[in-house]
Amino acid sequence: MVYDDLLLRRLNQIEVEHALSGISRKDFEWTHDAKNSDLTRLFYPVNGKGWLRIEHKHFVLEPGFLYMLPGSVELAYGTDGDESFVFYWTHFKMNIGGYQLLTELDIPFVVAAPDKHEAIDLYEKLIVLQQADTLLQSWRTKAVLLELMACFLEGAGLEQAFINKRDKLDPFRDSIAYIEEHLSESISIEQLASIECMHPNYFTTIFKSVVGSSPVNYMNERRLEMARTLLEETTLNVSDIAGRVGMQNHYLSRLFKQQYGVTPRRYRELSQSIDGAMQPIPELQRQARMNPSAKAEDGLTQGVKDDEQH
Repeated sequence: MVYDDLLLRRLNQIEVEHALSGISRKDFEWTHDAKNSDLTRLFYPVNGKGWLRIEHKHFVLEPGFLYMLPGSVELAYGTDGDESFVFYWTHFKMNIGGYQLLTELDIPFVVAAPDKHEAIDLYEKLIVLQQADTLLQSWRTKAVLLELMACFLEGAGLEQAFINKRDKLDPFRDSIAYIEEHLSESISIEQLASIECMHPNYFTTIFKSVVGSSPVNYMNERRLEMARTLLEETTLNVSDIAGRVGMQNHYLSRLFKQQYGVTPRRYRELSQSIDGAMQPIPELQRQARMNPSAKAEDGLTQGVKDDEQH
């Protein structure tokens, strides 16, 4: 299996739900114990120092670092020193699959913020958005929260962590390799389970928990992805493509439209028209070289006229 595809599938399974965000100032000897909470916290100190205990691990809270405080574990935090401790914070729910992935990858609880200004901007956006009262407020809030999570995971070296854990995160390499080599054929769950020396029911359950799709759905997804590539890169007709991906013509067309919103033939037409639209218009290139200050609309108009003549 392509490792990046597996990581993307697992990342796409992570669901987050914003609860509350803010900025706090705490003075000398302030402490807080957090127990039996289903909320995950993400702290970003901007002044002073503090301390953090997650189960039996101890950390220093200081500016320039992002701190992940997982829910449902014993943790405590407080100030350290005479200077006021100021920190941004956000509380959110993260589904168990997301937490399991971070645990499997050994993501650290503390990382250096890749961009300090970006981190502050994102916290400020969360604070402002939670005071808004619009239909799309929850969408915008979730988008900003995911950006903040992305900052944390970039600082944690997510991609390298995934590479280091390939063996653990891809226990189905043999069965998935078999799928890739036999997509044009009929493949049964029993065949795949026997490759991994598992009972078919157990294989299906574990496969779905790791890959994010049942074996049948995964095979259909891969067949559709291959069909899409063949539509973009070859001139094969749809019936030939259906044969190459192990589907009946009508079944491929139905699933393809469900997945991508258009029929295979229409997808090919759209992909070809997009490729053509992305090609630079030679006349515009010539004008730009000869007269960099020429008005863009003049060149565009000429390009449109040229296109109409063809």
